Amino acid sequence: MSNDHEAQVMAMGAIKCASVGSRVTCNPPPTDTDQDILVLVDRLEPFIMTAYQARFDVAGSVPVEQWLTTPTTLFASLTRGELNLICTETPDFYNRFMAASSVAKRLNLMQKADRIALFQAVLYGAACDEVPT
Repeated sequence: MSNDHEAQVMAMGAIKCASVGSRVTCNPPPTDTDQDILVLVDRLEPFIMTAYQARFDVAGSVPVEQWLTTPTTLFASLTRGELNLICTETPDFYNRFMAASSVAKRLNLMQKADRIALFQAVLYGAACDEVPT
């Protein structure tokens, strides 16, 4: 494990997890951003309930009960303080996210808009219509 947060996530029942986001992909890493961890789980619902008991909230201030009645299909975002969990039960989504992260790191994409465009392309096959400035 690369940090205590990852160890905590594994103890909550994750199959695997990895630190991602601009703190990992940018050099030098920003210090004024949240820490993101990508999490692969067997099933989202039990993991979300465990995370909820560990004082994580579903991102966007949606009550966990509401999320459980209308779940997303690819991932759920959970937050506690500056720690964000991007949780999925889809190995392909996890692997694509890690692939996009590795490219963002290799290219040292410092502009958030560039990182978003890369992730949209890799995760969803979405073309980027914006011209970088």
